[in-house]
Amino acid sequence: MRLSRRGAALALLALAAPGQGRAAAETELGFDPTQLPSFTGTVERYLPNPRGETDALLFREGPQIVFPPDIAPAVRAVAPAGQSIVVWGIRARSAPVITMLAYAPNGDAKPVVVDRFYWRLTGRQPAEGAGPLSVSGTIRQPYYTPQGEVAGAILEDGSVVLVPTGRADSVRDMLKAGQALAAQGHGREGPEGRALLAEQLGTAPDALRPLPAR
Repeated sequence: MRLSRRGAALALLALAAPGQGRAAAETELGFDPTQLPSFTGTVERYLPNPRGETDALLFREGPQIVFPPDIAPAVRAVAPAGQSIVVWGIRARSAPVITMLAYAPNGDAKPVVVDRFYWRLTGRQPAEGAGPLSVSGTIRQPYYTPQGEVAGAILEDGSVVLVPTGRADSVRDMLKAGQALAAQGHGREGPEGRALLAEQLGTAPDALRPLPAR
C-alpha cells in the first residue's frame, strides 16, 4: 500500500515520537511535535500572500517559516518582528524552509501546538476582487513552498512575488538572491506589505514580459 506524502510523514513521525510527551503538546496530529527538531531565530518580518493573508515569516538568520494563515495573529502576538521565537517543525531537504508544528517565545515557555500540517500554498491564488499590483526591487531570497520548491521571490522591502503553479522552472534564473526584479499581477497590499501572483516579470518596470507558457 502506498501512503500519501502527508500520510507517510504522519506515520514516520508517530513512530519516532515517544509515547509520553508534554501534555500541552498532545493534539490531533497523533504525535508530540516538540519531539521534532527545534529552530530558534529572530523574526525579521511576516510575509503576506496574494490573498491578503499572512502564512509565513522570515528569520533574520535566513530560513522561511510557513504556517496556516489563521494562526498568524497568535504567532505574531508571541513573537512580533524583532523578537526571537522557537519553532518545532519539519525542514525541507533542499531549501531553508520549515513547516511550523509548534512554537514558543523561548525554550522555557509552554509550546503552542499547530493542529495541522500546512503543506500547500493555499494563498497563492489572489482572492476574488484582488486589484492589479506592481512591485520592484532587489531579491533578498527565493520564496519556497513547504516542500522546498522555488515558488517566487522575497524582495528586500518584504514584497512577495509568487508565480503560478508549475511555472517557476521557466523563470528560475530570474528568482535568485541579489538580482533586480520587477513584477506585475494581481494581489493585495496590507500591513505586512505587498504580495502578488505574477503575470509579468522583468529586471525593471519598463522591461516586463509575460511569463513563458508551460
